[in-house]
Amino acid sequence: PQLPNATLKDPKYLCTQTGSTLLIDGWWKYVRKPHYTADVCLAIFLCLPCGFSHYLPYSFICFFLPMLVHREWRDSRRCAQKYGADWDEYCKMVPYVFVPGVY
Repeated sequence: PQLPNATLKDPKYLCTQTGSTLLIDGWWKYVRKPHYTADVCLAIFLCLPCGFSHYLPYSFICFFLPMLVHREWRDSRRCAQKYGADWDEYCKMVPYVFVPGVY
């Protein structure tokens, strides 16, 4: 079964000089990596039921969040090389990476 509103109708995208397209609609008009944000939220929500009496459940988040930030940094560098000025324009259109207004 399909979730309601799970498919974008006439999505907006940025056409690049390489012939690729960069999505600038749906969740991607707010942040460049909405799936990473969802991954971090899931990790936090899986740890919260464990309570705060021990640090061990939260060690996963302490590993996972820096890993995703580093992965985004690498992705961004690779995309800047691939798309050039189009990537700069995309970053101006979608300035946040994970959380709108924060980062």
